[in-house]
Amino acid sequence: PFYYFAITLAASAPAPAIDAAQYHAYIALVLRQWLGAVGGAVPVDVLHYAYPQATVRVPFDRRQAVWQAVTVTPFRLLGSDATASFRVLRASAFAMGVAAGSRTTQAALLTQ
Repeated sequence: PFYYFAITLAASAPAPAIDAAQYHAYIALVLRQWLGAVGGAVPVDVLHYAYPQATVRVPFDRRQAVWQAVTVTPFRLLGSDATASFRVLRASAFAMGVAAGSRTTQAALLTQ
């Protein structure tokens, strides 16, 4: 079983856009910094990416550790003086729970 997060990257200063591989690398970096070698071994899948937001999937039993690591640990963006951190926008045990926010889904249904 897996757990899903919709997260966003928040930078302290304007920073160049990064690709999905770099986004994944920053998540792995944060996990290693917060949880050590064990955290670096947590499998994280980036399911959807549109800078600065991503939908990621992690093992269900590691969800709390991942959530803590990505929200607490700041890091420096490569090639920039900006510091950044991740923010969790939505979290769910179901992929659909993070794929669409309830407010945007309701608004789309009402306008049809």
